[in-house]
Amino acid sequence: MELAYREFLEEVLWQAKKQGAQYADCRLEPQTESEEIKLENGQVSALNSSMSAGFGVRVLAHGAWGFYATPIVNREKIKEVVKRAIHSSSVNTALQKEKVVLAPSQAPDFQTYQTKVEQDPFKVSAEQKLTLLASADEAMRQASKKIFWRLAELSAVKTKKLFASTEGVFLDQTIIETGASIQAHAMDQQGGDTARRSYPDSHVYYMQGGHEMIQRLDLVKHAAIMAQEAEQLLLAPHAPAGNRGVILLPQQLNLHGHETAHGFEADRVLGTEWTLAGGSFLTPLLPQIGTFRFGSPQVNIVADSSVEHGVGTFGADDEGTKAQRVHLVKEGLWTGLLTSRQTVPQLNQKIGREYFKYSSGAMRADGYGNWPVIRMVNILLEPGETDFGELKEQVPNGTLMLGTNKSWSIDDVRRHFSFGTEIAWEKINGKWELRKNAKYYGDNLNFWRNCHTVCSEKSFWLGGVGSCGKADPLQTMHTGHGSAPAYFTNIQVGSVG
Repeated sequence: MELAYREFLEEVLWQAKKQGAQYADCRLEPQTESEEIKLENGQVSALNSSMSAGFGVRVLAHGAWGFYATPIVNREKIKEVVKRAIHSSSVNTALQKEKVVLAPSQAPDFQTYQTKVEQDPFKVSAEQKLTLLASADEAMRQASKKIFWRLAELSAVKTKKLFASTEGVFLDQTIIETGASIQAHAMDQQGGDTARRSYPDSHVYYMQGGHEMIQRLDLVKHAAIMAQEAEQLLLAPHAPAGNRGVILLPQQLNLHGHETAHGFEADRVLGTEWTLAGGSFLTPLLPQIGTFRFGSPQVNIVADSSVEHGVGTFGADDEGTKAQRVHLVKEGLWTGLLTSRQTVPQLNQKIGREYFKYSSGAMRADGYGNWPVIRMVNILLEPGETDFGELKEQVPNGTLMLGTNKSWSIDDVRRHFSFGTEIAWEKINGKWELRKNAKYYGDNLNFWRNCHTVCSEKSFWLGGVGSCGKADPLQTMHTGHGSAPAYFTNIQVGSVG
């Protein structure tokens, strides 16, 4: 950490103590750089770049939190920012019923974390990136005459984030993320039915790393495949309805895991967070944590903020807790939650015993100007031992295999769901035949308890959601997800439209 930045942070903490804070931390972001390039039907529709800077101060005074932030990184602003943070804590003191208690700190053993990159995306020319996108666009155009709308885009974000707390923690993190997306939309000659195929996912697919992550995606090759599949879907039969087995491919299973994992956020479980589809069906089950049967023995779900290339990966979260790997579900049993230092004692009180000792390191903020809240890191369904090819051979005729997500709906306690997919295949007489407009729906407990097989690490796929929303005011966050294909029995399926 540069001396000038450390001195800045030290002055923030000194001012906070001087003005009466029991605890304080500061997130200083001296430079955040972002870039977006987008082509639609071969024409540049976005060519944006931006830079920002600022710092935010969080204080615990009078048993309540206070926060204030500014885009002006100037030492002359420190006293004012701290004063406003202290004032907001005094207002909160009058509103809250109980004083804030923090679990013990778990700071990382190191002070510096930096994304490993082979090629800095901000040193790759705009011309080179546009050439790549134009090539992908042309591949879609040539692959099918029925494609009426084509999209190709790239994104990159570089954040330098400095953190310090009155508990003696000083951290310097530089995180670089790159993203890409291509979409091909086909329409039949009568202008009626349409079909969409996306790669690598139905949203901008983010990974932590440099431009080499984009190159590994081989966008041009897959652009042609997406266009061909979109055209083929126009003539494909609708997916069947009924109760049957399904194989979920990672692109869909990752999103299902994402929506499920919202119910494992401790603030939702405690009932203190209800934005965007509400709370958690785990709330009344808290005393049973550690013994409650959430899924089949094949289900192992972990929150891992240390996995390479994950967009939920870091050295420490936004309250200085070290990166770690935590089981949310182990061999089907519910064992963990995404927690903060504040929620640990609150959860233990609800559980009736000391189940949690430390934060899981899940406090994250969308920039210096936002208050950190509990967010997903990398949510992973751990792979099993079955080869994907063997699984496709083993499952019975009538099984549906579902790909990239197209639509989703989930209730306000994260239990009942309905998901539609861009593409599906049905096993008929030992062969997989294309189906369109497939959906599956049901109860999340029955769903995870009906998990029969999870494929091996060989077919494990790690991705990132770039626009997960939470909190009020709304914050959007990149969250990481990973899984291998998995087979579920007794699932209700049908067709959309």
